[in-house]
Amino acid sequence: MGFRKLTADIRRGDADAFELFYRMEFNNIVHFIYSYTYDMRNAEDLAQEVFGILWEKRNTLDPDRNLRSFVYRIARNRTLNALKEKKLFAERSVMKEIDEDILALEDASMEEMIDSLALEDIIEKIYLSLPDSARTSFELSRKEGLTNKEIAEVQGLSVKAIEYHIKISLRIFRKRLKEYLGYPAE
Repeated sequence: MGFRKLTADIRRGDADAFELFYRMEFNNIVHFIYSYTYDMRNAEDLAQEVFGILWEKRNTLDPDRNLRSFVYRIARNRTLNALKEKKLFAERSVMKEIDEDILALEDASMEEMIDSLALEDIIEKIYLSLPDSARTSFELSRKEGLTNKEIAEVQGLSVKAIEYHIKISLRIFRKRLKEYLGYPAE
């Protein structure tokens, strides 16, 4: 099941789809929160809250948006709030560490990391949308590191055909990534 369908199902209130996503991501969210709170019980409690918020806001989900990045944003915000609350009651020796964790979560690079989840999803969608022959050639070239000649031998095609497949794949990637990033169409 793709994330788009999963998101649409959760939006409709499908408890099974929500449970599937919960099982896929709960431990990831716990570890993300734990890396800032250093308290496993607190991280698990916050992760439960994150998924509770997701369920409450399910009507606002957009299947064209990355569900994972949405959940990580919720986790980031809940963790920030928890750290700020903890700071109110913390001993002076602990306050510096909490301040550092708050700064790390508020840093623009955290937003970039969360946004990269969406970009990974876009890249995977583009990759899967490539024509089969072009996708195979592209994968052998970029993932396996084979030369065009080696790919031609594996696929039983000419080197020119492989060059064409890779050229088409790169053109599709370039066009769709530009669209995603908001650059004007050529």
